[in-house]
Amino acid sequence: MKLNNILKFGIILALPALSMVSCVSSGDNPGIEYAPNMYISQAYEPYSQEKKFSTNPNGMTMREPVYGTVARGQINYIYPHPNTGDGYAASAEYTGSVAPTSENVAEGQRLYNIYCWHCHGKKGKNDGPIFKDKKMPAPSWPNYQSDYIKELPNGKAFHTITYGKGLMGSHAFMLDPEERWKVIHFVKSLAFGDDFKYASENQNNTEVN
Repeated sequence: MKLNNILKFGIILALPALSMVSCVSSGDNPGIEYAPNMYISQAYEPYSQEKKFSTNPNGMTMREPVYGTVARGQINYIYPHPNTGDGYAASAEYTGSVAPTSENVAEGQRLYNIYCWHCHGKKGKNDGPIFKDKKMPAPSWPNYQSDYIKELPNGKAFHTITYGKGLMGSHAFMLDPEERWKVIHFVKSLAFGDDFKYASENQNNTEVN
């Protein structure tokens, strides 16, 4: 009986002692871990070949997602047209549901001033430092006020931002689909000036394509 009491007392003392030992001041040391392989994934070098498993028969460390995979939060952002000539032509009929409200146009201007102005200039005159300093040739159309931009379907502009066109690379990794539409609305506001037609503020964005 006396031995049992000693064991119980020892266990009571050991628990807080173990807790203290497992905690260290350095943020780089997790302390004592139970079965660390269960929650610390093994890091693989890119493009390296690994042992073949039933779930990875080719032993590849970098694999594309399964066809049709949609990233979390991107279900409404699926763009149906491929980066081909036919896809670009078909994009002319593509429309989004981001209304050209003054708020969305203002946000489009903010994004434009981050990602676009260095080539196309603050007012769309193709006089940004990249074009002005001849670091890259300007496009054939002179500015956003040209008939080319005024007549360019918004869907084709969306396609161009998504995939890139000519010397302009894709901006899809910088701008999500909703932001692309806002930039397009701002560009068209520069193109049409006072004739640009804003949507009413109570026109909600029901879905983003």
